[in-house]
Parts: sequence; C-alpha cells; structure tokens
Amino acid sequence: MSRPVWYTFGNHFHWVDMQWLWGYGVLGASVRDMLAFSAATGARGNLNFDGVGFERMAAEEPSALALLRDAVADGTVEVVGASYGQPYPLFHHGESAVRQLTYGVRAVRRLLGVRPVSFWEEEFSFYPQLPQLLADTGYRYASLFFQWTWHTPHVPVEDVPAIRWEGLDGTRILSTPRGPLNLHQWPEDFAALRAHPLLTESPAPVIQQWLELLPSPDWMCRSELLVDGMTELLSTPGIDVRFGTLSEVLDAVGTDAPARAYTMDDVFHGMSVGKNGDRGHRRSRETEQALLSAESLSVLAGRLGRPYPHWDVYPVWELEEGWRELLAFQHHDNDECEGLCGHVGYAGLERGHTLARAVLDRTVAHLADRVGGGTVVVNPLGWERTAVVDGQRVDVPALGWTGLAGTGPAPEVAVEESAATVTLRRGSFAVTVDRRRGVVSRIGSLDCGPSGLGGLRCERDGTEVAYTPVSVDVAGDAVVIRLGSPAGDEVRLTVALAPELDAVDLSFDADAIAPPDGRHHASLMTLVEPDLDVRTVLHDTPYAVTPVTGRGRYPRKYPTGDWMTSPQEFEEVVDPFTGLQLVDLLDADGAGLLWLHDGSQGFLRATTGFWNVLSMRDPWDEDKFSASVHARVRVLPHRGLDSATRWRLAQEFTRPVLVARPSGPGGDQPESYSLLRLDGLPGAVVTAVYRETGYAGTALPDHATTALDRPVLVRLVEFAGVAGSAELVVDGTVAGAWRATTLGELREALPVEGSRVTVALRPFEITTVVLDLVEAAKQARDLDAHREVWATVHRTEEPT
Repeated sequence: MSRPVWYTFGNHFHWVDMQWLWGYGVLGASVRDMLAFSAATGARGNLNFDGVGFERMAAEEPSALALLRDAVADGTVEVVGASYGQPYPLFHHGESAVRQLTYGVRAVRRLLGVRPVSFWEEEFSFYPQLPQLLADTGYRYASLFFQWTWHTPHVPVEDVPAIRWEGLDGTRILSTPRGPLNLHQWPEDFAALRAHPLLTESPAPVIQQWLELLPSPDWMCRSELLVDGMTELLSTPGIDVRFGTLSEVLDAVGTDAPARAYTMDDVFHGMSVGKNGDRGHRRSRETEQALLSAESLSVLAGRLGRPYPHWDVYPVWELEEGWRELLAFQHHDNDECEGLCGHVGYAGLERGHTLARAVLDRTVAHLADRVGGGTVVVNPLGWERTAVVDGQRVDVPALGWTGLAGTGPAPEVAVEESAATVTLRRGSFAVTVDRRRGVVSRIGSLDCGPSGLGGLRCERDGTEVAYTPVSVDVAGDAVVIRLGSPAGDEVRLTVALAPELDAVDLSFDADAIAPPDGRHHASLMTLVEPDLDVRTVLHDTPYAVTPVTGRGRYPRKYPTGDWMTSPQEFEEVVDPFTGLQLVDLLDADGAGLLWLHDGSQGFLRATTGFWNVLSMRDPWDEDKFSASVHARVRVLPHRGLDSATRWRLAQEFTRPVLVARPSGPGGDQPESYSLLRLDGLPGAVVTAVYRETGYAGTALPDHATTALDRPVLVRLVEFAGVAGSAELVVDGTVAGAWRATTLGELREALPVEGSRVTVALRPFEITTVVLDLVEAAKQARDLDAHREVWATVHRTEEPT
C-alpha cells in the first residue's frame, strides 16, 4: 500500500534586481513558466514575488497579472511571503519590519483580490518578534525553509512535518520547519530525495522545494529541467505524492505539531554582514528615521490646524512613496549582491530619502514659525529627552518642541594632557586616551581592559594586520587618533564626550582603507573586552532586546571569481551574532557597558566581549569594494538600565533633535508643547506616529478609514517583558480610540477618559492604537470665497 507524501513548491522571483538586469517581462515569464510546470506535473505551488513586483506587473504586464489572478482564484497558486521588498528583516529596524508586511499585504489584497495567509520567503526571514507581527497582519501559516543561494542560512533541522513556531511574546504560527526533505531548485536534488528514509518513516512526509523559474537560456532554473525529476518522483514505488499549496499542506499535517521557540542562538543568517562598511544598512536606517520623524511631526503640525506646512493636513503620498522606495531598497539582492545591482537600489533610496527630508525640513521650519521668537528645538520622538544645542542644555518634551531661551549652559569639557595620556573631563565623568597605544583606556570608573577601546585589526594576504597610532592630537573638546597599517592606509578615530549624557562618542573614519581579505574573519574590526566580569550579553533585533550567547560555528560560502560560474569555497564563521543597534555587556550585579552604533551590525564573540565588524570585503561583489569607512559608536558605562531605556538611547544617538529659527518674531503657539506621551508602564515605548487614508484601507473592510477620515495611528512596543496598563496622554479631544492591527483594522474600543487612553499590554507586545483626534481633523479652506481671483482674471478688454 502506498503511503501519502505531500509536496509543495515555492516559485521565488522579484522585480528588484531581476527586472533591473533582464529588462521588462521577467515576472510575467516566471508566472507562465510556473503554470507550465504545474500543468506538466499537476503540482500546485506558491508564488513568492516582492510586493513592489506585483505593483510593477499591474502597470507593465497587466495580461500576466490577469493570468496570475485566475491561477490564484482556481487554487493552482497561493501567494506566500508577500513582503513589499523581500528583505533580510533581521538587518532592518522594527518599523521597517512592520511596513514590509503591511505594504506587501496591501499590494496583494488590492491587485490580486486575496489576502496572503502564508509567510514563506526564500531568503532568511527570522527574528524573535516575527510570529507576533505575522499573526497581527493576518498570516496563519509559515515556513522556515530558506534556500541557500548567495547566503548560507542555518535554522534547526526537524524531522516532524510541522511545528508551531513560537515568538518572543508567545504567539505561535503553524509552520513547516527546515527538514531533510527540503529541495533546492536544482534537478539533481530529486535523485537524492527518492532514497531518503523519511519518505517511508515519517508519519506525514512533506517535501518542500524552492524554484526560481525563468524560461531563459541565461538562467539555470526552468520548468523544462524539472519535469523529468518530478515524473521520476511520482513513479517512486511505495509513495503516493499529493500536491498542495503551503496552507493546504499544513492543514493536512499540522494537527499534532510541537511548539518550537527558537532564539537567535539557534539560527544564523549566513550573510556577509559588515560588507562595504555596512553603508546599505546605515543608509536604510537614516532614511527610515527621516520618514518616522517626518510622519510624527506631520501629525503634530496637522494637530495645530491651518496654516499647514504644505498643501494638505498630512502629506500622505510623499511619505508613503518614501516608504515604498526604502522598502524596495531593503530587498535582499541589494543587500547580498550590492556590487551587481546596488547602484539601482541606491538611486531609489536617494529618492525616498529626498522625499522624507523635504517633508521633514519644511515641517520643522513651519513649527518654528508657529512658535516664533528665538531658536526652537523640536523632538520627533515619543518621550522627553535632553539635548545640548548651541552650548545650552535643554529638556525637550515628547513629540513636541521647546524654545531655547532661558535654558542653562551645558557644563564645559576640560582637557588634561600629559606625555602618556589625554583625559576629557566634564564634572565627575571622564574618558582617558592612552597616547602610546592610541586607544581609550578608561571610561568613568571602568577600565577598558588590556586592549582598550578603538583598536583595529584585519587580515590581508592571510596575515593579521594591526593598526598602530601615527599621531594623537587634541582638537577642541575631542581627541583625534590617526591609526595606520603597513599598507599605508589610515583610519581616524575621534574620541569625544557625548554632549547630553555621561557617555563617550567614537567615530571611525577613513577615505580609502586597503581591502582586507574576502572573509568574515578577515574584516576590519574593533575589539571590546572591558575589565568586566561578563555574565550576560544583550542585543537587539527588530522591536526586541534579548539575551544572546553568540557561540556557534556556521558555514559561509563565497565565489572564487565570477559570482555566477566560478567554483565556491567555504569559511567557517565562528561565534557570530548581530546587534541591530546595540550590544550590552553585563556582570552579575547589573553593571554594564552599552555599545550603541549607527549601523555596524556584525559581531563576533571574543573571550568575554566581542569584535565589532566595521567593514568587510565580500567576494560576491567581485572586485567592487567600498573602501571608505564612516562608523559612529556611543559607549555608555552604566548600572541597572532596563531594555526600554536601552532602546530609547539607541534612537536618541542617531535621531538628534531638530533645530530651527523662526523667520519672524512672533507666532500663535506656546514656547513649549507636547502632542502625546506614554505613562504608567516603564517598559513600553511609542515607536511610530502617523496617519493613513482610505487608500491604505482598500479592500480591508475593517480599516479605520471606513469610519474615520485620516485617523492617527500610534505604535506601542513593550520591551521589558512585563504586562501592565499604559496611558497614552494626548493633547486634544480624543473622540474615540481603538486597538487595531498593524494594517489599521479596528479590533476593540479602548477606554478614554478626557485626553487619556488606557492600553493594556502583554509582555513584549507590539500593538497599534487608532485615535480620533478632533483637533487634527482637516480644516478645509473656503476657496469659493476667493473665486473672483481666478474666475475673472482672464477676462480682459482687448486694447483699442
């Protein structure tokens, strides 16, 4: 008697890179080849395109999109993944993770008439908060099988056909795990599969296969090459191959699926993190933060009523177009093969950043004019913060502004020099630089260890290279250390006291470093091994701060020449981990050293601390290497920080206050103002404030815009793992408040008392609050009262 074996496949393609390289028509061609494979074999499968690709198909290949829509409707194809830009989401920030899902779901719902329910991306898509965000966005299924392509991802192997993938907050998603019956896109994989014992031993064998179908002789995955292998599989004695899409397969085999709560210590992204000075991740972060600031301040300006900074109460198209450009730039091909297609990605990113900055700059100038008087300091973040502006120390309200007049001067920095050291001191806090070694030797009361902070090493031609000090000079309130290598290149290390808190700012800058060898362990790195009995290491991932041990060994492969045709070789990457914005080294009593960075996300564990990768040369980019290095770090000795504070400090490091001077002497607003703040739950943070229009709610019947015009959405994240109630305090009349999905779909009304909205939060919860803020309603102008300006100006008498 034949035993049932389930088979499903994913067809992975994308507008980013693929259409850029092959020209028009690749997505339509991939759809047609997928349908040809299904017609020849009977297989039903899953389509994994980027959301921007579906939008491009609607504009450029409507007939192919219609063909796909029919295949989805008749059950031949299920749309899976559907993120807008198919990123490695681990390397981008929490709000980008949210918008990748929401913009992608919106595109699929609008263009294909269905809502994706299965999340399956070909490239590594894992972080602890992802199951929660998937469930909140409407996904019910997932797969953790990621194909080896340019990267070599690792996820634990399971023999069971299905698991319940558990996220940080406890949310579980029914998922197919990585398993021995996973197939890549090569026909050769079929032969090895037929003899695998799981086909006869598993209670419900599931075969998953990734394909990248394109009927082109300039490509290696085509339906014609796969049909024979599938035919042989179907004829294997003793098995009955049953076809299904991912959701159908999981419905069939997921009844007794065990829970699996993988952590970041269980997985490895398999990427060249740090390549080209992490400039892509750095620029992505800059643009995301510009968009977030532009959004929140646009909500603030709309609350003040007319005049608006520009045309409408909220510049929705400019901001959403900026997000679309950013999300497309975050695509995995711009990340992993930057040398091949990154120039196109950077061009789009520049457009998105320009749109964001245009909104942000005009809004800040407008707010300053509404206040009038002297210098105005604006805070786009959802909590009060301290800043130093023009030598003045100022506390700026949450999502608001304050005037600089009347604030006190910031304490001055004293410079103490000797033959052996330079010390920068402000009050009781000081940092000491060792002139001989060219490193920071002490921060406050913390000894930075035998290596100090700021030293550099890399490998060239298989030999370790140490950078040594060329000079150590005092420049105003900073120390500039020039570090050189035997190759003649030089890195400038600038050491200064952080202006607004007791911390040290380090800046690593080089115009042209000599390229290191093309391996992860050969990268230009700096060592952090303070004199601290490290018992715990914390790091952050999208919208989470969690412990990590960072111990493990994983393969990473590289080409030896041409990326497409040359033989590939492996490096064993030892003890890697990532820190999206921060790493914190803690002793048993809670004393620690917090390392905040502006984009250098790659780390390798050292004896107790870590190496931070500043730049890597990636052989996948062939001879393309960005030799410039510009990396900033803030180092904060502390005792007893909580995770919400760590996360807030990371934002403050790279999102400075905004300063403007009014164009006139007086305005109609108070000198100090705050739109909203969060009280009552220390671990909870306001992470985004923005508005949406009916376009975002297209084909979403429960979207807030079906009841409200341009509602205000507020994202809240609980970082400490502690449940409780938070109060969102809003300046204005709150006519109603609701808990909503990340897509803006209303779920339950929230208690409102005056201007205070009570929100109960679970540990590590990410939630969205929708506000009906009366004073933020659009105020229409009575243009009819000025009709004569236009109606008669063209009626002039002809000269006699």
